[in-house]
Amino acid sequence: MNLPAISRWRTACFQLPRSSFSPGEISLAGTIADSAGTGGSRMRVFGQWALVYSVSGRCFYEDERAARIEMEPGSWILVFPDLAQAYGPTSGDRWDEIYICFRGPVFEAWREAGCFDPRRPTGRWLPPAQGVKAFKRFFQQIQGCSSLKAVCLWQELLAEIIGANGGATLKLDDWVEKALDVLENPQMGSDGGSIRKAAQACGLGYESFRKKFESAVGMPPGRYVLARRIERARRLMTIQSLTNAQIAGMLGFHDEFHFSKTFSRFTGRSPREFRQLALEG
Repeated sequence: MNLPAISRWRTACFQLPRSSFSPGEISLAGTIADSAGTGGSRMRVFGQWALVYSVSGRCFYEDERAARIEMEPGSWILVFPDLAQAYGPTSGDRWDEIYICFRGPVFEAWREAGCFDPRRPTGRWLPPAQGVKAFKRFFQQIQGCSSLKAVCLWQELLAEIIGANGGATLKLDDWVEKALDVLENPQMGSDGGSIRKAAQACGLGYESFRKKFESAVGMPPGRYVLARRIERARRLMTIQSLTNAQIAGMLGFHDEFHFSKTFSRFTGRSPREFRQLALEG
């Protein structure tokens, strides 16, 4: 599908190659004129990856870390499948976007390799006129090709987009970066132990660290640790044939019951319901 001049944009969905979903697929793509984004500041969990490119108008992005970033046209947003986030036009602005939704094990490999970093959910790419031309070439390339080739071509373009330098990114103080490195280490052990080690790494007392971390990140460190464990659990249940008991042991939960109860509290679904939805998706 050709992309018309931005001034003549209409909301449209692109025809995509059929896919068997393995090793990945582009599930949805198109343009949105006068986009509302996620429809306000209420955060949502999308369930798959998405790359949103801002073509005109100022927009914002925020996520469960309580960060808010405002961006100019030519910026991109990377939507993580299991991170609560919100984005849309800033007050009084008209915002036009190009979006591509994608999923599959190959993109989880990108995350595991550190190519997708939740600390860098936004960035700058090409100015809109050049960016639209690049997307136009991409959509022309994938018309009529196999789904596997489409995924390969998308990875090539994606690497160019998120590898670009500059623009608004999530900036964290050095001590917060250090704390997150400790708290996100899956080998760190129990919640209390990881928090104490993070406080020690930052040169702070336990209570002082808890208060300072919550003020900077938007949630207590204990909840942050559990949220990241649940995020890893979702990935493990999606891409590997592991039992709940095995996942509980890998992620430091006391037992399968503790894991299931915590998972349900965070996601609103039991592990069994999550697995079923993943299979249906």
